[in-house]
Amino acid sequence: MAQLVLGSVGGLVGGGIGRAVGSALGGIVDRGLVAGLQSARQKGPRLETLRVQSSAEGSPMAAAFGRVRVTGQIIWASRFLESRQQSRGSKGGPQTVAYSYAMSFAVAICEGPIDGIGRIWADGQLLDQTGISFRLYRGTADQMPDPLIEAVEGNSDERRPGGAPAYRDTAYVVFEDMPLDRFGNRVPQLSFEVFHRP
Repeated sequence: MAQLVLGSVGGLVGGGIGRAVGSALGGIVDRGLVAGLQSARQKGPRLETLRVQSSAEGSPMAAAFGRVRVTGQIIWASRFLESRQQSRGSKGGPQTVAYSYAMSFAVAICEGPIDGIGRIWADGQLLDQTGISFRLYRGTADQMPDPLIEAVEGNSDERRPGGAPAYRDTAYVVFEDMPLDRFGNRVPQLSFEVFHRP
């Protein structure tokens, strides 16, 4: 492109010799630009912060009877984990850097105790649970804190209150390092099929 532009400008200024000199200079500029573009890295989108579905103190909690679909509320979340993958294009193409994210979080389902959960939906679609690790707490009165939450928040006892809560009488699910790439690098809206025989 620069070869054509500088060649035309050189032709206007210096005739045939100017066109030849302009074309030669334009060719040098073009080669420099192409080499610079080939060595440049292309980076994928990267998150600075992560938004999660909203939950607020004092929000009503569902009570499940029989078999019912319930939307959950986030009650705890860790920082997101960032993974970086580099790849080289074919035939000397540019190097690309892609980022992917995962997050550990807990979702309150309903008042406990419950008998169990069935299907899980993410953003209204049935969740493919392959590669997703989660633990269900049925909401009993004597349930203990989740080990992951306890590892992040610390222990809670009479001498040192304020550590990991046990969320007793609340049925909840803890997702551990859930990959977020299939949800647009955000925590999806989750709903659960809950079973409870009163």
